[in-house]
Amino acid sequence: MRAVFLANIPKLFVGFSAMGISLLLFFQKAPSVMVMIAAIYLLVICAIDTLYSKIPNLCNLALLLAGLTYNVYQAGLHGLWHTLLGIAVGFSLLLVPYLLGGFGGGDVKALAALGALLGPVKIFQVFLYVGLAGGLLAILHYLCQKNLLKRIAAAGRALFAFAGTSDVRCIRPETAEKLRFPYAAAIAFGFFCYVNYGEIFSLL
Repeated sequence: MRAVFLANIPKLFVGFSAMGISLLLFFQKAPSVMVMIAAIYLLVICAIDTLYSKIPNLCNLALLLAGLTYNVYQAGLHGLWHTLLGIAVGFSLLLVPYLLGGFGGGDVKALAALGALLGPVKIFQVFLYVGLAGGLLAILHYLCQKNLLKRIAAAGRALFAFAGTSDVRCIRPETAEKLRFPYAAAIAFGFFCYVNYGEIFSLL
């Protein structure tokens, strides 16, 4: 039991950190209604994803309807198209990685639901931040592996074997391990960065 808890410490740390920054969005100076809706959603899905490793469809549907209502109220028919394009862009951004087995269906639906609220341009910017956050979380995940040194040594041996034999089978992983950190956390970090730092291209 203790070993299982220790193994889950990185996952819990990431998940609760994401919940913390979701709460921080409420304490921004005069947060917009859009930010507050997203913050509530991210807080809930980060908690559920951290504890149960899933993002419920009910949460995604609730945000989608909230985004639709908000945008139609703000801009009428234009708001409707804004919502639909946001859903399409958010869904398509993670569709290929999902088909390749890199993400769960809940992650794809979560980004699509957030796109319903933010619209196509903003969800693309959030996605760029999410990609950076997800990469850093993946590195953290592997650094916290208890057999990290053995894996590095095995990878080195595989590369040497491939260099000597040109046999691609030497560098194929023995097991197809999936990342175990809650990817809802990456979405929360990405949204937080977008709200606080703006478009990612402006930072380059």
